[in-house]
Amino acid sequence: MSLIGEGMELLGLFDKAKNAELYKQLGDWIDKVRILQVENERLLAEQKELREQLRFTGVVERINGHTFVEGDDEEICPRCAEVDRRPVHLIQILTKLTGLRVSCPSCKLELPRRHPKKRSDPVAE
Repeated sequence: MSLIGEGMELLGLFDKAKNAELYKQLGDWIDKVRILQVENERLLAEQKELREQLRFTGVVERINGHTFVEGDDEEICPRCAEVDRRPVHLIQILTKLTGLRVSCPSCKLELPRRHPKKRSDPVAE
């Protein structure tokens, strides 16, 4: 490196030393911005979840141990309806151990029967 280059580098270091407090404050602000960004992302996710909960305003009906939304003939997950206040329709899955089962795609609740009930199905299982 040339003498001028070394002089410029020393001048840069001197300038950084002179403004060390300013650089420290800048670093602190950058850390605070990162923390606020993470908090903002968390709050946006929470807002989305709460908005989804508010969107479901249907009346939940229980008929012979099965859960339905008023006006809908397809059975919904009792856990999601009760805890999350979301109407998640049950689906039929095939597992290696238990064969055909009814399951919730959201909370993975598995019910010991082969088909989701419809409101129009006979009462006896």
